[in-house]
Amino acid sequence: MAYISFQYFMYLCAAFILYYSVRSYISNRRFRQFALQNGCAAPHQARNKLPWGIDRLYRVLNLAKSGEDLLDDIFVQRFLDEGWTMQCTTLFGAQIIQTVDPQNVQAVLATKFKDFEVGEGRHKQFGVVLGKSIFTSDGPFWEHSRALFRPQFAREQINDLASTEKSTQDLFQALGPVDENGWTASVDLLPLLYHFTLDTATDFLFGQSVDSQLAALQISKEGEDVAEKAGHVNAAADAAQEDNFADAFATANKYMVLRIRLQGLYWLVNNTQLQRAVATMRRFTDQFVQLALQHSQSSKRAPSASEAVGKERYSLLSALAAQAQDPTEIRDQLLAILLAGRDTTAALLGWVLYVLATHPAVFQDLRAAVLAAFPPSSWSSTHPITFTSLKACRYLTYVLNETLRLYPPVPLNLRVALRDTVLPTGGGPDGSQPIAVRKGQVVVFCVYAMQRREDLWGSDAGVFRPERWEGRKLDWGFLPFSGGPRVCLGQQYALTEAAYLVVRFLQRFDRLDPVSGAGSRAPAGKVEKGLGLIMSPRHGVRVRLHAAAAAAV
Repeated sequence: MAYISFQYFMYLCAAFILYYSVRSYISNRRFRQFALQNGCAAPHQARNKLPWGIDRLYRVLNLAKSGEDLLDDIFVQRFLDEGWTMQCTTLFGAQIIQTVDPQNVQAVLATKFKDFEVGEGRHKQFGVVLGKSIFTSDGPFWEHSRALFRPQFAREQINDLASTEKSTQDLFQALGPVDENGWTASVDLLPLLYHFTLDTATDFLFGQSVDSQLAALQISKEGEDVAEKAGHVNAAADAAQEDNFADAFATANKYMVLRIRLQGLYWLVNNTQLQRAVATMRRFTDQFVQLALQHSQSSKRAPSASEAVGKERYSLLSALAAQAQDPTEIRDQLLAILLAGRDTTAALLGWVLYVLATHPAVFQDLRAAVLAAFPPSSWSSTHPITFTSLKACRYLTYVLNETLRLYPPVPLNLRVALRDTVLPTGGGPDGSQPIAVRKGQVVVFCVYAMQRREDLWGSDAGVFRPERWEGRKLDWGFLPFSGGPRVCLGQQYALTEAAYLVVRFLQRFDRLDPVSGAGSRAPAGKVEKGLGLIMSPRHGVRVRLHAAAAAAV
């Protein structure tokens, strides 16, 4: 009997192998015919030292010990060695496409948008933190989410900079006093920037700020807690809780990155520390969910963005509650947009202030341009800082663009093919022919590497030079905010917030000197990057600032 059972089992195994082989043969034949019909040639196959690219995976997981840079030493170098578009073998033999060709990126994000999606893999890797939200979804739910968020980023909303000014003054207060020579103490600006963007993001999205900058300083006014006096949620304004939220997000961020790097083995990363971090983040956000539901019960509907101008401010909080009653959905959406608004803008500001500190000539040129456009003594009257006036300061735009070129907040991204499709270039011996992409195949595009290609940006592509933007038009070789239908909704918001704070910094300070910090293992001249979901300066932005004689108060 046992023999018969074993024999039956072997028959089943043989049948399965035969079925899989025939199915694979038919699928491969069909795909070859598709490629032939569309004039495609095979992409360059990247080389691995070990099967499945285990050697590269080991390097990625061993970055902390080796001191290698994931982007410069692994991704950029491989594109230089193998070409701008290649096919790579990953875990379990999966074949992915990697590209830094603007034509291919444009096809993936725009011209063939309906052929690609962010994919189930992103939901599985990110969903442990972000749940079902605009960043982890495709199809109708993504379309619904985007339509819901779009009014929040109307120009009228972005141009309301009163809260930004308040948060700017809170940041200046956090810098502390200057000494008899006008210098501040050495300070790491990056944590202050995260407080700044959390405060502006919560006010912009939810209609009230958590005042995290003031709470972190334990500042009170007239003997009362600032947040309580303003009528804010007590727990949300508590410094310890905000710090817990920031720490929890840093922890969750670290583990999400590890889940991404492990590719199909992402599920191995789901330990107690990650679960506790997620629970802390959700408790923080649940406070806003309760406010949203309470507001929904007392109001028939949320005001539209056009109705909100000059009246009650449009709030994503109220809009979500008006259209969704599921607390989990509201929480996930709020958490996703809060994290995006907080971290991308803080990272951009961190890099801007880093490059200004390390490029004193650029600092002085930019300060001259800013003072010409926005004299400190009259910034609030005859020279108001607005969305339009910030856009009109060309050198400021050049500095922001050059910072985003060299240090894009999201340096890597990917899409998954929904069906067999074609990318316009990367095939054949010289890489000039179209390539076929199989249904389910992953296409990874590295914005960081693309924006440093010398054939696109010149032989000084690795040099910070804002003047290169004089007369240059934006194209698909510059994608710090992605492109196509999924282009970042908050692009203008982030640029306006960053530009505003930079202007106020340059009005107030005439020197920004870098201070060497501990912890760096990079060779001289090499910039160390902190790579989470967002790329930021790895060791912060430690500087001293000198107050200008006519600084605005």
